[in-house]
Amino acid sequence: MGIFKTLLFMLPLLFASCAKSIVVNYSDDTSSKGSVVMLPSKPLFGSSLTVNGKLLVEQKAVRRITVKNLPDGNFNYHLTCDNSRFQEKADVDRSFEIKSGAEKTILIETPPYSGGYWVYTGLATIGSWVALYVFLSLD
Repeated sequence: MGIFKTLLFMLPLLFASCAKSIVVNYSDDTSSKGSVVMLPSKPLFGSSLTVNGKLLVEQKAVRRITVKNLPDGNFNYHLTCDNSRFQEKADVDRSFEIKSGAEKTILIETPPYSGGYWVYTGLATIGSWVALYVFLSLD
């Protein structure tokens, strides 16, 4: 019965995301107090982010990106994610403005998941439950 509890506890790890909240500094100047938080609607894997042409994130799994130490002014960001999970490539190129060291939040809409993603996820889920059932039936 101890093995059953261990497997039951570990099963949710199969569905856990490896995406992280990433914090990066735009500059080393600590007098710049502006920041921007970018929140994609779905976790992005293999993401890259540039702000005014400066590469800040390269090929990372992200759930949230916070860019700190932004001076006042206008900025252009380019966020890409070429991932087979989506129906099309996620590619966002927009501008934002920071005034008086403010914190800004930008919501980023991602493309819908592809049909292949749902097939793969469904097969992995069913396979996990079948393997667990077979393993527990061996007693």
